[in-house]
Amino acid sequence: MLQRHGGRIRGRARLAERGAAAVEFALILPVLIMLLLGVTTAGLTYSDHLAITNSVREAGRLGASTTFDPLAPSGWANAVQERVQQVYFNGGSTVATSQICVQLVNSAGGVVATPTSQGTTCGPAPTSPTMTAGSCVVKVWLRKQGKIVLAVAPNLTPTLGARSVSYYGRTVGTTCVAS
Repeated sequence: MLQRHGGRIRGRARLAERGAAAVEFALILPVLIMLLLGVTTAGLTYSDHLAITNSVREAGRLGASTTFDPLAPSGWANAVQERVQQVYFNGGSTVATSQICVQLVNSAGGVVATPTSQGTTCGPAPTSPTMTAGSCVVKVWLRKQGKIVLAVAPNLTPTLGARSVSYYGRTVGTTCVAS
């Protein structure tokens, strides 16, 4: 009789242990989900940042390699702005023109060209490097919000941004624009 009774006690202990494991798993599950979603969405946000950086760099290259037309400065700048949108690749979102800023700046610090619809949320312009008289640089910069989902905690919304400053090597007369 004692043996059977002892067997029941051992059997009940095993059942209680199984129940404890289920409770422990239920306590750990939200943390595990938060970590998995956080790592996944942080990776996607970083990928978005890389796409932004690549598109801004590519637009800067286009701006530096395309001949600036002093009679249609906004057309040149619009083409550079559109290049950011063409190169940016993210299946989940797009980049609006209000997030993209483009400038052609001469050595005196004067803005020679901007698009017809210059961005308003792209933040401050990148600083110009030291330039020789008559030279120009193409500035392209962008800023947008990212999103990291943590499921059981508040979402994180980091600001993603990229800047490109490219030397514009063409001259019209003695400066980069016709006077």
